[in-house]
Amino acid sequence: MNKRPVTFLLLPTLAVLCLTGCGTHLLRDRVGEGVIEYALTFPDYDPNGIMAGMLPERTTVTFADNKQVAELSAGMGIFRTTMVADGEAKAMDYHLSMMSKKMVAHMKSRELTMFNDESGDPTILFTQDMDTIAGYACKRAIAIFARMEMPEIELWYTNDIELSEPNWFGPFAEIPGVLMRYDIVQYGMRMRLNAIQVTPGDVDPTKFEVKADFEQVPPEVLHHELAEVLGTFSM
Repeated sequence: MNKRPVTFLLLPTLAVLCLTGCGTHLLRDRVGEGVIEYALTFPDYDPNGIMAGMLPERTTVTFADNKQVAELSAGMGIFRTTMVADGEAKAMDYHLSMMSKKMVAHMKSRELTMFNDESGDPTILFTQDMDTIAGYACKRAIAIFARMEMPEIELWYTNDIELSEPNWFGPFAEIPGVLMRYDIVQYGMRMRLNAIQVTPGDVDPTKFEVKADFEQVPPEVLHHELAEVLGTFSM
């Protein structure tokens, strides 16, 4: 007769212990600064193509204070891009380096639309699906495009990285978290990014500055150069 009340008293006690003790170790603090490393693959690309060995295998995104720097290198370092995005100013400095040619274009949201014209603005469907990517809890959304030639894209994103409107500059601006696994199509190439590691840590503020030795050019000039360069990788 006395055992029954004891059981009911223990259940809430154990619940409190899990919430105030062991449970706190399972909760991850939001990361405010650090580096995300992504593995890159090209699902539609012929692995036997003559340029296959020139495609990039990794890219990184450095983040702090609502700013991001995405860096990519291809062609054994001959071709490099560095995109510095300022979430507060809603502006991007897009650097392109190829051999001796170095240029940078400063762009606001209206200029960035030319880089998204190829796919158009998708309809985003949010789901209840969850997964863990690079140790971070992620939610799944689906991007559906009006153009028949554009297949649906799965978008996995996390809210555990502290960036406000982290996708404002691309076709997935509606996604409220940092993208950890997704596809992007530009200049006829489909690129799949999959986060493999997040390294929290202090970021040097100079990382977000415009590179001094780059020539300032209009966005249209940079767009044309990227189209010509990336077109060679789809041979």
